[in-house]
Amino acid sequence: MELCFQPMLASLFLILLSSLPELLLAQPKKHFLGQNNTTFLTGERSCNWFRGKWVYDSSYPLYSPFSCPFLDPEFNCQKAGRPDTYYQHFLWQPFSCSLPRFDGVNFLRRMRGKKIMMVGDSLSLNMFESLACLIHASLPNAKYSLRRGQPLTSLTFQRGLPEFN
Repeated sequence: MELCFQPMLASLFLILLSSLPELLLAQPKKHFLGQNNTTFLTGERSCNWFRGKWVYDSSYPLYSPFSCPFLDPEFNCQKAGRPDTYYQHFLWQPFSCSLPRFDGVNFLRRMRGKKIMMVGDSLSLNMFESLACLIHASLPNAKYSLRRGQPLTSLTFQRGLPEFN
């Protein structure tokens, strides 16, 4: 059952990843300081993304495991019969700032022409699948190309989406 917790951690990582360009570009004097780049300074205010707590949010999860075509069966707790979904309704809230909600359309717009490579073990695979599901939930009718192989999987959301023209 420990795999069922990973989508929340993966979602947190993806929210932080997708928020970083927005946070960095919002004001020209923002910069990272502190040990291991965990503190983000904005003028007088600082935000340590790693100091916070999990808070309940009834609008979560941001995607349904039943409608996402990218989830492997071993990462899909609900399809495997897990009866509760309470654990899916939490988001990470840093003590000193608010993180913006993940926006798949904005994420694709910012990532246009770029590639992301996720290398690692099953946790990396889970993060890849979560990112794909988050984007798919934002654009459920978008055309995509998925090639699953060993050891590489490739996912491309096609150009020509109305939101990007």
